[in-house]
Amino acid sequence: MTRANYHRLGWLWFAVLTLCTLWLGWMLRQGLPADTDLTALLPADRQAPLVERADRELGRGFENRFLLLLGDDDRVATTQALGRSLQTLVDEGQLAAIDWRELDLADADPHGWMGPWRYRLLTPQWQQTLDDGDGRTLVEPALRRLFSPTARPDPVADPFGLLDVWLSRLPQSPIGAADGLLTLDTGDQPDGRQWSVLIGELKGSPYDLPMQNALHSTLAQFQQQHPEAELLRSGLVFHAAAGARQAKHEMSTIGAASLLGVLLIIAFVFRSPRVLLQLMVPLLAGSLFALTLTLGLFGRLHLLTLAFGASLIGIAIDYVLHLQCDRAIAGRGFRLRRLLPSLVLGLISSVIAYVAQALTPMPGLRQMAAFAAFGLIGAWLTVVLWLPRFTLHASPFTDRLATRWWRLCQPRWQLPPWLALIGAIALVIVCAVRLTSDDSLELLNPSPAALMQDEQRVQQLLDRDTGSRYFLVQAENTQALLARLDALDAELDRAIADGLQIEYQSLAGSVPTMAEQQANLARVGKLYGAPLDDLVQRAGLPAEVARKARAQLGKSPPLTLDDWLGTPLGKLQQRLWLGRTPEGGVAATVVISGARGAAPDKVLRDLAGAQAGVEYVDRVERIGALLGELRRHTAVWVLAAMTLMTLALIGRYRRHAWRVIVPPFGATLIVLASFALAGVPLNIFNQLGLLLVLGIGLDAGIFNVEHARKPSAWLAITLSTLTSLLAFGMLAFSATPALHYLGLTCLIGLASVWMLVPWVRPVDPNRTQRQEIEHE
Repeated sequence: MTRANYHRLGWLWFAVLTLCTLWLGWMLRQGLPADTDLTALLPADRQAPLVERADRELGRGFENRFLLLLGDDDRVATTQALGRSLQTLVDEGQLAAIDWRELDLADADPHGWMGPWRYRLLTPQWQQTLDDGDGRTLVEPALRRLFSPTARPDPVADPFGLLDVWLSRLPQSPIGAADGLLTLDTGDQPDGRQWSVLIGELKGSPYDLPMQNALHSTLAQFQQQHPEAELLRSGLVFHAAAGARQAKHEMSTIGAASLLGVLLIIAFVFRSPRVLLQLMVPLLAGSLFALTLTLGLFGRLHLLTLAFGASLIGIAIDYVLHLQCDRAIAGRGFRLRRLLPSLVLGLISSVIAYVAQALTPMPGLRQMAAFAAFGLIGAWLTVVLWLPRFTLHASPFTDRLATRWWRLCQPRWQLPPWLALIGAIALVIVCAVRLTSDDSLELLNPSPAALMQDEQRVQQLLDRDTGSRYFLVQAENTQALLARLDALDAELDRAIADGLQIEYQSLAGSVPTMAEQQANLARVGKLYGAPLDDLVQRAGLPAEVARKARAQLGKSPPLTLDDWLGTPLGKLQQRLWLGRTPEGGVAATVVISGARGAAPDKVLRDLAGAQAGVEYVDRVERIGALLGELRRHTAVWVLAAMTLMTLALIGRYRRHAWRVIVPPFGATLIVLASFALAGVPLNIFNQLGLLLVLGIGLDAGIFNVEHARKPSAWLAITLSTLTSLLAFGMLAFSATPALHYLGLTCLIGLASVWMLVPWVRPVDPNRTQRQEIEHE
């Protein structure tokens, strides 16, 4: 290639990056279209959109609201102080609302808005009584209600108190009122006390940092002023804020230590600030190229893609370090063409791994692979087309350091292929016997233990469930759905009677089918015959009352599901209704709370399997299964990529190919065997770390064979490994489980790569050259 053509390619790459900058700016004009839904990682033909929608609906209250329980000897005064402080956040626009006084949740009397439907709503016990013709047995209770000083009788609209009886069977909120405050009374429990309840509604996202900081500061200041008060927190906003604070802390400690270490190492080796700036150019260019093309292809960017794509920094920096080390030592004698074959092979070997991953049926993995591959290509083009054109001050110290370091790290003997094979077989056996896996949801949960204890205690005190287990019920239309829900409720009632210790929430208990409503109206018609006359006569009421009461029956409209969901009571059950499905039917959920374990789950699964249109969903188990499937797919395609790379390397290096393969593959086996012996389970984040180890290990193996006797190559391998260890291995000290496992994998794997490389270095047939280098 002529110098003119080389310069044209450099300017062409500059034009491409300029277009990427403009395109990315246009795509980000309304913010980064990010995706945090883990189910987006599932294969497209196996995703369950309805289950995802159910998960969102059931978790909506947890995401958009938060709840505080405040316990104190001087409860009224401390609650008022906290309520006023939180109201300030509402006034400042940080929160949408805060409810803590009795009047904040005061709803209209249900007798007013439920009145028209009362004749169509009967409890199962009253249905049985009226079907058996025992309507007169209901006269005596009605008489007591009519003359009770605490009741609110209406002899014309509801002489038998039908609505009161029906309302009494609905789930009652444990939150009441006392001293003018929303109150949770747990006096019936061993450590019972009165708790003030404060319910907040967010104005925006629970991940909004200014709102998180304002809320955290308000609560922290309150607890400083009232150290004797006990404050329990529940809500996604607190978990998001805890994660943000932990990430900020780790960035200021682990991140700062890593960055400082990299800066010191580069400054020590090259003795020039220019090198550091030049190191950043390919990384920034690769990130820009990857982000632009990935957003352009996929439309949205999964946050896990960003975390995974950060690994390209550890691989892309290899290209920079190899080129800069060679330039710094060769000086004016540097020639790019001498280094270009190794750089090309390093790029191809790394991209093959990601291309193999892009062939998976999992859209999440395809996006991750595309981001990393584009980033590597962008960084590589910048290294090749731009860096040789930058001036570089070459310090004599770098040359001396490379030579001494190369001589110091020479092993006394070479690793024979048969010994490497025996070692690999032994490590494989250890992995096969001892290695386990872990796909639990705890890998994604960075919340501190104290906050998790608060969350569990709040749910226990309120006897509520966030909807982690539910039945998903589908049918052709609303009436068929209500009938199916009613049948499921009957089966659940029988299971509970047989000892299944659960509770459930279902729309069927609130909205009967039209057929049942019509049958209930007919039953009430019988009750309003002789039993009503008997009641009126014994109560000493005018006969006119019975006539007016019977006239009300003809004015009773049917209760539709939409009518019910529009009432104050129905709004509490809106999360159970999913509405229309993509197939044209309708769907709803039945939320389960109570006993957990293999035995209860089996009963619930059997109930779902015995009925058409019913599916049992355990959200925690489902996410675990998702992570497990992601882990297995990643493992399969990593093995496929390793096979492809091995074949390609054999074609290039023939009998020396094993020397390239041993560092990355050997380090992978060492990591897995270490985890097996230490009892550390394998998870998706371990495997993402192994991809980084493979990429850096392959580059090290290629340069180790291509430039076996060049001190600059060994210095570059050492610097690449060391900087990657500082950037990723330090994450092993993170308190976030996902980052911890990623960092632990990189820490062991990258150190293993560096230790294996010298043992498989080819023997130089030119002994004279070797002796000259060793005696310099």
